[in-house]
Amino acid sequence: MTYTRPGSLQTDIAQETVIRRITNRIRQSLELQEILTTTTVEVRSLLGTDRVMIYQFHQDGSGQVIAESIYEQRLPSLLGLNFPAEDIPHHAREMFIKSRVRSVVNVETKQIGQLPLGNTETEITLEDICYRPVDACHVEYLTAMGVKSSVVVPIIHGDQLWGLLVSHHSEPREVGEPELEAMQLVVEQLSVAIAHSQLLTQAHAKAEREATINRIATLLHSLPTIVLQPALEATVAALGGVGGRLCVRNHAFDFQHNQFKSLHDCLIPGSDNIQLYVCGQQPLIPEHTIYPLLEQYSVWQQHYQSSHHDIWAINDIYTENSLRTVQIAFQPTKIRSLLMIPLHYRQQLVGYLSVFREEIDTEILWAGQTQNDHRNIYPRLSFETWREFKQGQPQCWTEADIELAREISNHFASAIQQYELYQQVHIFNENLEKQVNRRTLEMQKTAEQQQAVFGVINKIRESLNIETIFQTTTKEVCNLIKADRVSVYRFTPDWGGEFVGDFEAASPHWSNSSKITVNTTWNDTYLQETQGGRYRHNETFAVNDIYQAGFHSCHIDNLEYYKIRAFVLAPIFVGQKLWGLLCSYQHSGTREWKATEVSFISQIAAQLGVAIQQANLLEKTQQQSQDISLALDQLKATQTQLIQTEKMSSLGQLVAGVAHEINNPVNFIFGNLSHINEYAEDLLDMVNLYQDEYPNPSQKVIQLAEDIDLEFINTDLPKILASMKIGVDRIRQIVLSLRNFSRLDEAEMKAVNIHEGIDSTLLILQHRIKARPECPGIEVIKEYGDLPLVDCYAGQLNQVFMNVFSNAIDALEQYRQSTPEPRSAQIKIKTSLGQINNNVPSAVIHIADNGSGIPEHVIARIFDPFFTTKPVGKGTGLGLSISYQIVVDKHNGIFKCTSHPGEGTEFLIEIPITQVGANS
Repeated sequence: MTYTRPGSLQTDIAQETVIRRITNRIRQSLELQEILTTTTVEVRSLLGTDRVMIYQFHQDGSGQVIAESIYEQRLPSLLGLNFPAEDIPHHAREMFIKSRVRSVVNVETKQIGQLPLGNTETEITLEDICYRPVDACHVEYLTAMGVKSSVVVPIIHGDQLWGLLVSHHSEPREVGEPELEAMQLVVEQLSVAIAHSQLLTQAHAKAEREATINRIATLLHSLPTIVLQPALEATVAALGGVGGRLCVRNHAFDFQHNQFKSLHDCLIPGSDNIQLYVCGQQPLIPEHTIYPLLEQYSVWQQHYQSSHHDIWAINDIYTENSLRTVQIAFQPTKIRSLLMIPLHYRQQLVGYLSVFREEIDTEILWAGQTQNDHRNIYPRLSFETWREFKQGQPQCWTEADIELAREISNHFASAIQQYELYQQVHIFNENLEKQVNRRTLEMQKTAEQQQAVFGVINKIRESLNIETIFQTTTKEVCNLIKADRVSVYRFTPDWGGEFVGDFEAASPHWSNSSKITVNTTWNDTYLQETQGGRYRHNETFAVNDIYQAGFHSCHIDNLEYYKIRAFVLAPIFVGQKLWGLLCSYQHSGTREWKATEVSFISQIAAQLGVAIQQANLLEKTQQQSQDISLALDQLKATQTQLIQTEKMSSLGQLVAGVAHEINNPVNFIFGNLSHINEYAEDLLDMVNLYQDEYPNPSQKVIQLAEDIDLEFINTDLPKILASMKIGVDRIRQIVLSLRNFSRLDEAEMKAVNIHEGIDSTLLILQHRIKARPECPGIEVIKEYGDLPLVDCYAGQLNQVFMNVFSNAIDALEQYRQSTPEPRSAQIKIKTSLGQINNNVPSAVIHIADNGSGIPEHVIARIFDPFFTTKPVGKGTGLGLSISYQIVVDKHNGIFKCTSHPGEGTEFLIEIPITQVGANS
């Protein structure tokens, strides 16, 4: 595109028409964007080029196409796209500002002409334009855009380069002077429009700011009820925040020094002179920190330690080194920007107002992808839209934001100061009213305390349980006199003592580190040496401050150990004897005990002594009744056990007698069986010999041989004799088992074979174990280990086996009757060696059945005397109880029962192999 100076009337008319339309649009519309869009359309129509656009510069030198008009899409649209600052170098922008240079570029001839603004007042010739070869990069840049000719006119607002009016054409073309003058006139009108738009924007912003300030001021100056929370929310919204905090002094007037506490003193951790209002998102203060409030961190006091109380605008919390201590509170949030507004009135800080903005994600549309490195020295080959995403970007505070915050802070500070003065007057009035009422309350308190004494006495008398009495007394007295702790102290025979009752009042001013609890022992040497000291004379002792009472250092050390600062001790007499003390303690600080309080504690101590005496009498009576009942139960159990023992002894004697009586004839039969067998064999041999010698006997002999069936007798008689021997052997074994079970000759402890006792017991119970027509038998499985002889009372141990086996058989029979398809009944006996009581060798016997099992609540009582689950007449409830005594008490063993309902029950009997002190 080259410059020419053709002139025609038609061109001038068209130029004036376009300028007129643009001027009218500026006057008719206050919307700058609408004006700019219309301008591009009119200029493109006037010039007849393919594209006209308006490019606006940003503060960082980059820019954006904000208005565009394209003819029949002959060039691609660049509307809305951003261009980096490097696309228009700094020296070029300087020429646009200083000389108002208009630039004309012809890509085909690779020439660029630059015409300063001052030359338009005279006739322009070719010599007026400074031509030079265009940079190769510039040519490639425009070629990549599809542009063959270009005209650029700067848009100046004030003294700043606001933007550019650019005309592009896809073919080479010449630019006439009228066109260049027309574009200059257009940019001058645009400068006017931009100035009007900014003035309008500023006016709107000012009106909106004043409305916001008025709205907040209305909320703040509505005494006597100042409304700070809505004012805070309105401030946060006005400043575009996502959250905010208002931290102000509260009840900070010091009546002692007649002045307000400083904000720094009010912010000391633990102070209750701070009021905090919050809204929206908040920083998360870490746990276990001494600063529960953000405003308590020292960074703010350090920043505002001088009298200069200006707003601190922090665009990015994480780039401010001085905020490292508070950054951890913001890390769990999306808060990125902070506006700290100090509220000061007459150079005195009254609070902090802070507003937070969260980080945002930005998206910028660039005309082609750019690189922030050395590759940018080459022109871009494509202007296709490239989206640049940036996450976590701060929202910066503007001067307008800071100015608005400054004006709002003045209203906040003034309102807070006025409210503090109002609170001061209100507190003065309240104090005066309190003084008037205090005397009245003191007069009423005496009557109320007397009623309280009767109330406590009535509650004490509601129970005769000593622990309940202590709990009731300490709690009621503590609540009535507002003490930190009330305890009951009981003397021991050596005039030491321990705490037997204690009640501690909950208080935020101190923690329970006094180490006084129930059963805490405290031996006071003074009380021990004087056998109760002043309290023997029924004297109540009150101390307002332990450091002012003249105590010895050792006594003070004792009181400090229990964190006691003041106390009242009243004696408790049971009858005429000093029993203990009723103690009222103050841990949180000194206390001036009133005479009415001391008298109240003394009266309660006297009534407590009466209650203790009555409770002791009741306890003694109950103990006597309990002892008599226990003795009666023991007598009953002893009688029943004697009966059971006598039964077992009688059964043993009967068994032994029967065994003895059977043993004599059985021994006689057994001793003669061998002779009978010998005689029978001799007779049969004689008969056989006679038949051999006399083969032809008489008819009578033949007849008798046939009648008696001599041949059968000859065959069967030896068999009968053999059967008789087997039967006699069986009888002898039974007799031996009966004698072994009774053990009458073994009343003393001696070493016996445990397996023989088990087998003897099973033999006696064989009639219940073997199969019968009405029911199948019980399978007995024996897994005997290699046990040595065991020291025991054999007869008593056999009694244990009898009880356990009998219960197992009863359980299996009950299970068979209650189950439609019972499993095969089994009793499993297992013996083994074990260790008991510090590695003492022991014999372990497991006896298990596969019956229905025993419920858990029954197992807990299975060894109790007289406890039974059998029907009436089936059991006494003493079998397992006596067995337990035999195993545990007499044999120093273990007797346990385990059961799984539905699977069976197992008894474990374990006794030492050798009993300590047993007879050898």
